[in-house]
Amino acid sequence: MVLIKSNTNLKQMKLNWHNRYKEMKSRLGLTNSDIADITGNSADSVKSVTQPNKDIPRWLKLAIVIYERLSEQNN
Repeated sequence: MVLIKSNTNLKQMKLNWHNRYKEMKSRLGLTNSDIADITGNSADSVKSVTQPNKDIPRWLKLAIVIYERLSEQNN
């Protein structure tokens, strides 16, 4: 079964990932430079791939989900 999502829903989903990313970054006290050091990218590259008008990369979605699940377990 294929679900068709409207452009509005897709934009909300993207924004949701971006909000989740910002929350994770804030709670962990990370900067783009910190994430760049961890991933081997430049801080500008991290800034570029996490712009709200772009899809969050799959590797970052994985990091967000892992962070959220671990956070839930610790509460």
